[in-house]
Amino acid sequence: MKKNLIRIGIILIAVLALYYGSTHRGLTSNTVSSTHATTKNILIVGSTALQPLVEKASSMYEKENPNTSISVQGGGSGAGLTQVQAGSVQIGDSDIFASQEEGIKPSKIVDHKVAVVGIAPVVNKDINVSNLSMKQLRAIFTGKITNWKDVGGPDMEITVVNRSSGSGTRTVFEDSVLKGETAVKAQEQDSNGTVQK
Repeated sequence: MKKNLIRIGIILIAVLALYYGSTHRGLTSNTVSSTHATTKNILIVGSTALQPLVEKASSMYEKENPNTSISVQGGGSGAGLTQVQAGSVQIGDSDIFASQEEGIKPSKIVDHKVAVVGIAPVVNKDINVSNLSMKQLRAIFTGKITNWKDVGGPDMEITVVNRSSGSGTRTVFEDSVLKGETAVKAQEQDSNGTVQK
């Protein structure tokens, strides 16, 4: 069942990629002609949380459609939304809706739900803290708790690592966990993978 849902999601993204890339609001993908064939180039930019899924879908689509070349890049949800609105890419991946990103005019682009992404905080396994409450998590990310001993861990300063501004993951996390409170200054990373590392 899980594999079937993943396959459906991948196929759906590939279909949307072609449809959206070639028909959305007058945008057309770049084409390169030769004497033998025309290659359709599609550029996808945005969410690093969605990037592995989109790369897989793109690879599968290219195998079935050899005259299509799809390039997938990260950069965060904000970059995806901004670049698709500007017309510089055919598809902008985002963890958030267009209406949630400052400077984006939702009427200029179309949101398509293609997947659900789960977000989870992670703690270094050597800290031996495995059960943080939402209240404790909020206190850590707002700077009210700064030592692991305050949440059952060792007497050690907490180093907070967060996604960079413009990340859909960060926006969703701050809306869901911080509830309007200001996040403490933290190390910022450009992708979910580097945050986890």
